Amino acid sequence: MKDQLLEELLRASRMLTSEDVAVFDRTVQALSGLEFSSRELGVLFSMFADDTPHEEVMWGLLHLVEDSDGDRMVSALVQSAPYMRTVAPEWLETFICRLLNSDPYRDRLIACLKNEASTKGAAEVVSLIEALKDDASDSIRARASVVASALM
Repeated sequence: MKDQLLEELLRASRMLTSEDVAVFDRTVQALSGLEFSSRELGVLFSMFADDTPHEEVMWGLLHLVEDSDGDRMVSALVQSAPYMRTVAPEWLETFICRLLNSDPYRDRLIACLKNEASTKGAAEVVSLIEALKDDASDSIRARASVVASALM
């Protein structure tokens, strides 16, 4: 059933029609409360797009992803970062900022970046964190600096 819901969500993810938007929103709700594998989280991350006119529905997807297993979610985000950097850089930054703002998730992010240091995804996330150290709110700059320092 979960695979069918993920396929339905993927089909509607471009949200080109009002029916697609309704299906997407309904399917996100139907998936709520389920656990996702790393592969499934990668599929969910692939649905984020900065050019969607239905940002409010994408927030539902963000919350769905955030409600999954923390370590698995952080790792899947790091692995998805190269793709997201091209089609959803704003959503990628949103996720990273949200991780930076949470002590437990910030620690998970640091651990994940250390474990996956040689991957392209980790390099993308570290690059984004370095950029946030220079161009973000004071609190995000401070937290990005903490993460960057922990990676040295």
